[in-house]
Amino acid sequence: MIKKLTISSLKPGSTANTANFNQKEKSKSAPFQPAKKQLEIEQHGSNYKVNPVHNVTVLDSALNQKINLAYKCKKGTCGKCQIKVLKGDTLITSVNDREQKKLREKTNDGYRLACQAVFKER
Repeated sequence: MIKKLTISSLKPGSTANTANFNQKEKSKSAPFQPAKKQLEIEQHGSNYKVNPVHNVTVLDSALNQKINLAYKCKKGTCGKCQIKVLKGDTLITSVNDREQKKLREKTNDGYRLACQAVFKER
């Protein structure tokens, strides 16, 4: 929706467009920051992007970021938190023994247990 400018909206002290103007000014003056690397995963047909949190599991990181991944035990035994890593596998630790036991050959195709995969230090 395009808003028409009127004489009253241009007067000093008018609140009509102050918020929009201030927001534009902030975005112009903000320093450039490169995009953070994210872990892109798939679970049950839905794709998600999880921001890395050093030394925290993918599951806990996702839940803290309001991404509702399916899970049950958080121990690596039930397999309910199984995910497929689509992009960013270098951000997380290698497959551990619990994952290998539960997922077997699927680990070769990028499958992991979100409760066992931990974000590495950058």
